[in-house]
Amino acid sequence: MALANPDAFGPLDEYDERVHSHRLRDDEHQRTIVQSLQDLHDMLVDYQAPTVVHPSIESLKPQSQSFFDSLFHRKPARKHTRIPPNLPKGLYMYGDVGSGKTMLMDMFYDTLPHNISSKTRIHFHNFMQDVHKRLHAMKMEHGTDLDAISYIAADLAEKGSVLCFDEFQCTDVADAMILRSLLEALMSHGVVLVTTSNRHPDDLYKNGIQRASFIPCINLLKTRLRVLNLDSTTDYRKIPRPPSGVYHHPLDKAATSHAERWFKFLGDVEKDPPHKATHQVWGRDIEVPRASGKAAMFTFGELIGRATGAADYLELMRSYDAFIITDVPGMTHRERDWARRFITFIDAVYESRAKLVLTTAVPLFQLFMSPEEMGEALDGGRLHGSVQHAEEHDGVDDVMRQMMDDLGLNMKMLKNSNLFTGDEERFAFSRALSRLSEMGSQDWVERGLGMEHRGGLNEKEGHGNHKVSFSDSSKRDSSRPSASRTNSHNSSPRLLSPRGDKDRDRPRSQQLWSDNCAWQRVNRQSEALWQESPSVLSPSAPQPRPFLIYHDSFLSLLGPSPTLSLLISDPRAPYFHEAGVFHPATNTLFITSNQIPDTSPDAVTTSNKTIVITKIEFFSPTDFTRDKVRCPERNYMANGGTNFRDGIILCAQGSLREPSGLIYMEAKRPHKATTLLNNYHGRPFNSPNDVVVHSDGSVWFTDPIYGYEQGFRPKPQLPQHVYRFDPSTGDIRVVADGFGRPNGICFAPNEETCYITDTDVIHGDGTKLHSRPATVYAYSVYWTNDQPYLTNRRVFAYTDTGAPDGIKCDVYGNVYAGCGDGINVWNSGGMLVGKILIEGGCANFCFGRNGEMWCFGEHKLWRVKLGDETRGALLGV
Repeated sequence: MALANPDAFGPLDEYDERVHSHRLRDDEHQRTIVQSLQDLHDMLVDYQAPTVVHPSIESLKPQSQSFFDSLFHRKPARKHTRIPPNLPKGLYMYGDVGSGKTMLMDMFYDTLPHNISSKTRIHFHNFMQDVHKRLHAMKMEHGTDLDAISYIAADLAEKGSVLCFDEFQCTDVADAMILRSLLEALMSHGVVLVTTSNRHPDDLYKNGIQRASFIPCINLLKTRLRVLNLDSTTDYRKIPRPPSGVYHHPLDKAATSHAERWFKFLGDVEKDPPHKATHQVWGRDIEVPRASGKAAMFTFGELIGRATGAADYLELMRSYDAFIITDVPGMTHRERDWARRFITFIDAVYESRAKLVLTTAVPLFQLFMSPEEMGEALDGGRLHGSVQHAEEHDGVDDVMRQMMDDLGLNMKMLKNSNLFTGDEERFAFSRALSRLSEMGSQDWVERGLGMEHRGGLNEKEGHGNHKVSFSDSSKRDSSRPSASRTNSHNSSPRLLSPRGDKDRDRPRSQQLWSDNCAWQRVNRQSEALWQESPSVLSPSAPQPRPFLIYHDSFLSLLGPSPTLSLLISDPRAPYFHEAGVFHPATNTLFITSNQIPDTSPDAVTTSNKTIVITKIEFFSPTDFTRDKVRCPERNYMANGGTNFRDGIILCAQGSLREPSGLIYMEAKRPHKATTLLNNYHGRPFNSPNDVVVHSDGSVWFTDPIYGYEQGFRPKPQLPQHVYRFDPSTGDIRVVADGFGRPNGICFAPNEETCYITDTDVIHGDGTKLHSRPATVYAYSVYWTNDQPYLTNRRVFAYTDTGAPDGIKCDVYGNVYAGCGDGINVWNSGGMLVGKILIEGGCANFCFGRNGEMWCFGEHKLWRVKLGDETRGALLGV
């Protein structure tokens, strides 16, 4: 019996038939992939490819250059192919051997609708061989100065409006150089591409010659084809992970199934069927159209089209871990309010480490600017000289794609855009694109879902993977307290760990670390408790437990509910390294970066490195803005810093040309900077590292030779001293010497003791020698003739992991230092009382208000909340 509509039989019907006949076992993961094939099949039913128009040989010859173009060696602008807007999005299916690639391609190709009158299926290697033969024949007949790709693409398009490749790969530089142009030209003729491969597009042509030239092809594949992972993950959850990425465009038939699959996966539809939910912010209701478990689903109009703001989004973050937003439009200058709200929402999702699924009308890089607007911005930038000439870009789309990965690239371009009105808005736009790119990565999506290494055997939370092993006591560090101590100081550190359910009223980033339930302290004698109580987390499970107790006095510092949460993770550069100056009057935190590559002409004197000063203005612990300080004077490789009068003192490490010393920077815009000191009686300093201000107004700072070792300072002309500078009199004198590498410096609350760290274990060239000091020294401060001097040097502490870098005291006299495993805390007698473990260690940190502390982990900024009365001695707030 014939079907009434033969096109109604598609890949999903073929799959069901094979399952029914027992040729295949029904697999939920495979079924979701076949559904993607069915979605494309359904779109092809109504698709009519445009008539292929062959270009003439004459039109493929290069355009003649004007006199001025030839004078300035400018190449002709690249001809951009236009892809039809109604071209269905193709498929890129990748997976290991045995994942069913051939079978899936069979089902798709054999059930193509009857209106697809011409179709081609070919092994990709054979296809490229044919292309190269045609190219060779064209060049032999018409010469090499001809765009033969466009001509060949038209020939190939006539053979099939659907082109299926088996085993797409690129291992040859000749293929890499032409693939992007070839595929784009095929699409311009309305050819729908479907391909299988052994690897993700990002892994194509890895380590190949001139791979940078192949990146546009990778971007084209990821933008114009739907990328599906065929490898089945043996997930501990009943519902398998959808095979495609979290972002889908355009708003076609597949967009609906895309959103539904992710909602089903991220929610809990079995135990908590989809339902409406209502939350309140300041007496107003926030309606969630569909909620299930910890997932919420909105249309763009339901979430952004209404008068919502940051407070609403933060409330949603407290209740949900995943958001599915559908029907997101492209936003131009006419939808500026929508764009601002959506950027605020993206920031909230990113900072709470939640999942984000989108269906969009346009590719991500066109969300906030259309290609026409970007083209106008580029033209304006070229006119003003802030953007390179057209021939130096492959096209508007390539620039916009690059903006997804380069936060700084577009700032100059966007000055010529009508969408954003100032640098802060442009920075927010850039940041949103960068964050969307990061949140679409596999690592972000699979973090915390038990899917790492296919199956959750090593489930982890990417931003809280602190491993503390209690399984082998013989491997514990000998520097920890011995077993001969009394019960108040156990033989091993005790671990604070949350019990009970997560606190839904706390942001998700904090839920990972603590709750309001009782804390469970663990010591060596109570390990059996882990097995007896299911509400206590297993010590072998990779859960974040950052607070190690070495002495009960640390408990009073921690307070009843200590937390450690990740505020910012920025993989692009180590923005969070040193200084750490909190300015209470403006509620602003200033941080200096580690060295960042810099190719500008001025950076020659700093060995092509620069330092960025980041300014973070807080409105609440988790609501803040982030910006770069753009002071009129260069910061000359700023490092350590401290509060001084109404502003900040920074250690300027200098360069091969500029002297090092101390600069004063105003805390408020425009952050005017003034040099306070740049020599010791005519002799240049080495590279001042850290600084502290005494209550008498004098400035004390360390001066190691790290700048010389790192290649941006001349040969030292002074020993590695610690200095005291009196700005009121100009007096500068040496107060301490005999260090390997003097680094951090601080005073006890009564200023009778000065603590100085020596990080000689690590030199500026990166060499480490563990027999060198990693030591905190204590000095007594004595006064004579109204002048202080340091005496009675003694070893205060030696760190067991890494080196003690930044150092601070609290109002009780406890000493805190940034070390290789996080923050180490000693009491004033030198006893280690506790540690705050931080992934990757902590170079420096800063106290805020009421027990708040920010810790700097290079690419990550962490927030610690201790007891309200645990305050920094420097400010006492």
